[in-house]
Amino acid sequence: MKSKLHTLLFLSAFCCASAVSLDVMAQDFLEPSDRFMGNNKDGNSQNQYDNEVVKYLFPQEWSIGYFASPSLSGQYGIFLIKDNDGPMLVYSRFKSNYSVSRRGHSKKEENIKVSSDTVRISTEEADRLTAIITDAISKAVKPNGLDRLVFDGTTYFFMLPDKMAKTCSPEKNTNCYKLVEEFENLKKLFGDQPFLELS
Repeated sequence: MKSKLHTLLFLSAFCCASAVSLDVMAQDFLEPSDRFMGNNKDGNSQNQYDNEVVKYLFPQEWSIGYFASPSLSGQYGIFLIKDNDGPMLVYSRFKSNYSVSRRGHSKKEENIKVSSDTVRISTEEADRLTAIITDAISKAVKPNGLDRLVFDGTTYFFMLPDKMAKTCSPEKNTNCYKLVEEFENLKKLFGDQPFLELS
């Protein structure tokens, strides 16, 4: 009897460890996504939300994008655009969580607080960031079985104009965590910018 109990405890511990290990391994690759791509036009609430986020935060003619959607705080994105003076990063953000704001204020335009800042970067840096995102998206894999459940975290989207992939609150030391960290560090380029509302 004691031997059977030990066996059951060992198997339970092994299964739990395997599940955690598989979850961490899965976070070495992004998951394909079609959010914010304008592919879904059926008017459901998720698509309406996505379209509004694009309207407020996404610049025109961007070539790569990084968008973070926290559960509670304001969503933000960093986008690469190019003009006659060369490459530039645009950092756009909501002052507070957009989905909460739009519910609490009946979507009144005057209650949507958005700010945007820009910084010039070198062509080499623009190419490096483009290569990182392109490579990560090209290696994205669909998760086996159920999606990883995240109740209070952040979903990060990595985007090209025609495709994108995501990760949800990746565990430290996974490839997805390092990828998020790379783009989170770009916010330092903008310094401690005050929140300026767009007119």
